[in-house]
Amino acid sequence: MAHQFRDSYLAANLTFEDDKITWHCPEMDDTREVMMSWEQPIMVKMAEVAVDAGDHVLECGFGMGILSDAVQARNPASHTIVECHPQVIVKLREWAADKSNVTVVEGKWHDLVNEEPKYDAILMDTYVDDDLHGKFAGFCEKKAKDNCKVSWWNFSGGTTDDFMKFYWEGVTFTEVTGLTVPENTYYNRTNYFIPLKALNKKPNIYGIDESSAVNISTSETIPLKEINEARDVVTCEDAASPSLVTKKDISSSGAFCKGVYNINSGLLKVTGNHPMIIKRSGSWIEKNMNELVVGDKLYKIDDTEVEITSIDFDSSETIYRVMKLSTGDNYFGNNILIKN
Repeated sequence: MAHQFRDSYLAANLTFEDDKITWHCPEMDDTREVMMSWEQPIMVKMAEVAVDAGDHVLECGFGMGILSDAVQARNPASHTIVECHPQVIVKLREWAADKSNVTVVEGKWHDLVNEEPKYDAILMDTYVDDDLHGKFAGFCEKKAKDNCKVSWWNFSGGTTDDFMKFYWEGVTFTEVTGLTVPENTYYNRTNYFIPLKALNKKPNIYGIDESSAVNISTSETIPLKEINEARDVVTCEDAASPSLVTKKDISSSGAFCKGVYNINSGLLKVTGNHPMIIKRSGSWIEKNMNELVVGDKLYKIDDTEVEITSIDFDSSETIYRVMKLSTGDNYFGNNILIKN
């Protein structure tokens, strides 16, 4: 019955209205909703808890594009959307036409299972999906980067259904209340719990590319990989009130990894979870590298600011050696202040 229901949906002629998508289900001999506009508060909150600026996002199921709009508002680095219904695909392609960071995939999300892991967030909101409970958890483990955030449509609406949690441990929930829900065939409660699973697959790796030049004075630099306990480096505690101090007895440590962010075509190459010091909206704040966006500013050792004009993520098989200093203080790499 499940396969027949899905096949009927994929063959159905959908009806698109301002507030819903519907279809006639021959098995039930009734009209059923695919998605409705009342879900918007849920979708906005789902994007908020699961997507950070600069993330590489996989969204499964486009529907009315409500979640897609919410994801785009979070400034993702890339946004891959998978959709299988032919009529919805037409709507999706129209929506994506002017969005350079969006990739449209026609078909089923599980068809991507053999691609390399590359996603910081995976969002699942498909309809009559036979693959979901048999394959979703394993799919996410294969597709996710370290610390990937996973969320999905929780049709039970609660927090205790292990089936809806895909038998994962450590699923957290964010409640959305005050929903205005017209009568429909799939969800009729005025509150909803958004599930979130963080996939921590490997130890966190922090650092900048080993070839980066570290300031040993305001005018002299040496490659980070040459730092040893005999070297001095210039440190700075606070970009908002800069005071440069030379610290002695500094050593470095390194690790190998794939996937680094490249700021301004080689200004800095940094791992996604390395903390950075940036100016945004006029204030100096700390954000992980994968949360930075074009327009943020970096502090330079000559007391000037450098605006970020490009952020590129290398998802290739290239192996990088990244390093960090043992000092508890911030230091300068390629003349840019680095959070330690």
